Amino acid sequence: MASNDVIFIQKQGGLGRPLAGEDYISGLLFYSDVLPSGFTSTDRTKSVFSIQDAEALGILNTALDATASTSTHTVTDPGNAGETITLQVQTINGLITLCSHTLTVMESMSVSSAGNAIYNAINALTSVHGFTATHLMGVITITAPKKEGVYLNIGTPYTYTVAGSTTDYAATLVQNVVVGIASDIDILYYHINEFFRIQPKGKLFVGIYSVADATTFASITLMQNIALGKIRQIGVYQKTTAFVTSQVTSLQAIVNANTVNHKPLEVIYQPLIQVATSLSTLYDLRALNASNVSVVLGQDGANNGYKLFLSNALSIGCLGTTLGAVAFASVNEDIAWTGKFNVSNVEFDTLAFANGDFYSAQSDGLIDNLNSLGYIILKKFVSYEGSYFNDSHTCIPVSNDFAYIENNRTFNKAIRNLRVFLLPQLASPIKLNSNGTLTEDVIGFYETLCAQALDVMQRNTELSAYSVVIDPTQNVLSTSTLVISVSIVPMGVARTIQVNVGFTLSI
Repeated sequence: MASNDVIFIQKQGGLGRPLAGEDYISGLLFYSDVLPSGFTSTDRTKSVFSIQDAEALGILNTALDATASTSTHTVTDPGNAGETITLQVQTINGLITLCSHTLTVMESMSVSSAGNAIYNAINALTSVHGFTATHLMGVITITAPKKEGVYLNIGTPYTYTVAGSTTDYAATLVQNVVVGIASDIDILYYHINEFFRIQPKGKLFVGIYSVADATTFASITLMQNIALGKIRQIGVYQKTTAFVTSQVTSLQAIVNANTVNHKPLEVIYQPLIQVATSLSTLYDLRALNASNVSVVLGQDGANNGYKLFLSNALSIGCLGTTLGAVAFASVNEDIAWTGKFNVSNVEFDTLAFANGDFYSAQSDGLIDNLNSLGYIILKKFVSYEGSYFNDSHTCIPVSNDFAYIENNRTFNKAIRNLRVFLLPQLASPIKLNSNGTLTEDVIGFYETLCAQALDVMQRNTELSAYSVVIDPTQNVLSTSTLVISVSIVPMGVARTIQVNVGFTLSI
């Protein structure tokens, strides 16, 4: 047994120092009419390098913008001495005992004295369960923690029992006096925190825009412009409108417009999958034409994400987690790489889906179908610990060159690099041979520029190979256009590993 000591463990990522390059630069678009203290109606996008930066902007995990629900417990019969009154409530954390109090002779003399005793017994345990109480003439008003959100608004979460040799104590419960309102900011905090949990050295542009834009997504362009076109991937959280495929189409149109203006990016979309939505009737995303949009469907099933799902009655999903994984990945890497992207760490130890269904309750066939339909989910492997992405799907047929996020990121990085090297030559003079063809010097010059742009990607194993071809016979004099053909061999992905195994008589 080791001797007593004070032990220090060095942690990494707290300073939020940025990485080299810009592949990790991400955005998170959140729709809410509630603005944290660091945002205003005319200043809705901020960049952060850590969860601490977000907290400094008023994005806190304290349900500041929530309204606490209340109930009343009105004593109608004070009962008798020796009777034990137990009040319980079903919460996002399970069944909680608010108090279990045995009445004294004095306490059982009137409804007011009994009510005062129960009220004091609840408040004596506030530090344990978070509920508080007030009392007036036998009427006990119980206030829930704000983090319960809307969870206590439905049904009969509050109950009481009476035990003892006599059970005359009686009370009237009114379950939902003040309606609980959940916190928007807590959801935003969750996804930012998840982003930096997976990519602790990321840079994240956080945009909070009016819910009026929640189906047009024009704010993506606003954020990209504020970021000077540097956002490589952006997560979009939807909480106002149920999921339909037209949302994916609208998102792709936004991406297309940004790409035309040399600001390409990938969209990771967290849709609102209603509680009643069946996983067996979801849309086929592989039938769409949105190669730069991915839809995430996974969700935590027991920890913070699941509690937010209960308290908000909304899809919470794994948006921040997925965005962090994409930002952490090299542009050529599939976030389903099990050796690099285990996302479980209490959070996501238990898996669910964004409609509240539990992963463990689904058939293998349904899980395979969700994968075939092009959704990004989280999955488990038999006899292998952890939680992992199923793949890096985009919303386009699997036969398309850009069917996966890494295809798009590799392509976008290549064209960005090429543009940086070629842009200074725009409108520059081009020397021709006497027969009007391009000189060898010109061809060699532009081949070298393209090589400078792509060599670094090849050295970093972000692409396998490339070639640059310039036709010397092209008519630059007539067209004023120099055509350069670049072909890229991307890195492969071992989506399936096949091992042929069998018995033999000898080795």
